[in-house]
Amino acid sequence: MKKILLAINADHVDTEIIHFACNIATQTHSALTGFFITPYREEEQVINMAFGMPYVENLVVKELPGMAAIKEKLELHISQFERTCAVKGVRCNVVCSNTQFAAQSIIEESRFADLLIMQANMTFEDKLEEAPTGFVKEVLAEAECPVLVAPLNLEDINEIVFAYDGSRAAVFAIKQFTYLFPELADKKAIVLQVNKDDTLPVTEKEKLGKWLRMHYSSIGFQVLQGKPTDELFGYLLGKKNTIVVMGAYGRNWLSELFKPATAGLLLKAINLPFFITHY
Repeated sequence: MKKILLAINADHVDTEIIHFACNIATQTHSALTGFFITPYREEEQVINMAFGMPYVENLVVKELPGMAAIKEKLELHISQFERTCAVKGVRCNVVCSNTQFAAQSIIEESRFADLLIMQANMTFEDKLEEAPTGFVKEVLAEAECPVLVAPLNLEDINEIVFAYDGSRAAVFAIKQFTYLFPELADKKAIVLQVNKDDTLPVTEKEKLGKWLRMHYSSIGFQVLQGKPTDELFGYLLGKKNTIVVMGAYGRNWLSELFKPATAGLLLKAINLPFFITHY
């Protein structure tokens, strides 16, 4: 991995997420791009009418009341980000985008990144939103690189849980995570399968186990019986120092996890980092 993208709300910067991203960048020897989303803008285009014909006019808005304060806050938070990266020895750069195009712009930027880090409660709405917010759901659905949804309380990673349902999406997520984080090869890796009746087919288990042993020093398989979403929630609840790897939008039970009710429950109630990518 070479380039990490960190989504930052320029109005409400959480220093913990910057430290978390810096630690990931240090561990993987990657550069970190701070993607600051801000209401500040210098110009905006408006459509006016003249002689019955529409025309586009560029208005200078940087001198409007309140814009100076927004710009000052943005510059302060950028400096804070750059100082933190410098102290941690992380190569960094900054990209700014307006809140009007927040989701679209970060999705486009993700096309040229190896990993996107964001928080589940990130929003630009005035009203309170439950995690994951509408903004986060949109980015998760359309991001063109894997997304690491950071927890509220950030801890070291000692265990990897691969949520597995036998789908191509699940295997793709396992591979993506493994390729991006070879530094975690010495961590305990658990393949978690939830079945309504039958267990994981032996051939599948043997093939997956053989591949994982080429990359991890310690692997294990855990098979649970019951409703997949309920069993996964119960298994992860209370866990610490664990990262969860999921292939969203597969055809099987993993796709159910990202229906609004289930995704909200997982990302809100379980304080763990979630690595999410879709096939």
